[in-house]
Amino acid sequence: GRSAVAAPASAPVQPSVPGQRKALQSHERGMLQTVVWQREVAVPGYIEMAYDHVVWEQRAAAVGAQHKLLLSPLLPMLAWRLVTLAAENPRINATLAGDERHEYDQVNLGFTVQAGDVLYLAVVRDAAARGELGFIQDLVDLQRRAAAHALKPAELQGATIGFSSMSRWKVSRHMPILAPQTAVMIGHTVDAQGQGVLGATYDHRVIHGGDVATLLRKLGTSPKAP
Repeated sequence: GRSAVAAPASAPVQPSVPGQRKALQSHERGMLQTVVWQREVAVPGYIEMAYDHVVWEQRAAAVGAQHKLLLSPLLPMLAWRLVTLAAENPRINATLAGDERHEYDQVNLGFTVQAGDVLYLAVVRDAAARGELGFIQDLVDLQRRAAAHALKPAELQGATIGFSSMSRWKVSRHMPILAPQTAVMIGHTVDAQGQGVLGATYDHRVIHGGDVATLLRKLGTSPKAP
């Protein structure tokens, strides 16, 4: 019989307009791996809803004054709320391994940091073990060192859930890309009109929209001020 012949692999499309080739830097290669994982592995969905930004600002101001913090702890506090919710509900702190759900034993919070033209996903490992104030201090330190491009390789790996804010740019909608082997990436913003918005890109293979809507509603509800 006739032997089967494998179809030739399709060659990548090359630009038709002349230009200069630049090698990708390490952070750009990492971003490429991330977006390729979402495109080729995850089945992403997206949900968003408004939240009461003013109440969160008030609580952040109270915590900042109580602990004499130099910078507003608002974003670290939102991230801590996400950590506690993920610790309570392992379904959202998970990924898919073959045809099984892999629920992580600890919450490793990935937090995006824009440092000049470099976008990092800085990771606080075993975040739930630190308590709120310890976590805030860890995350502020991580952001500071990311801004100085001084993160260690281990601090850029192993996220199990993610948080990203574009409130400094006053965008009205933020649809972040999932970190590899995660099921949820929160997108936060406060738009030019002062409206707070929480969104979530999620892997629909692992969790469904109802899970994510419940998560966003709880995330947007600030605990009582101290």
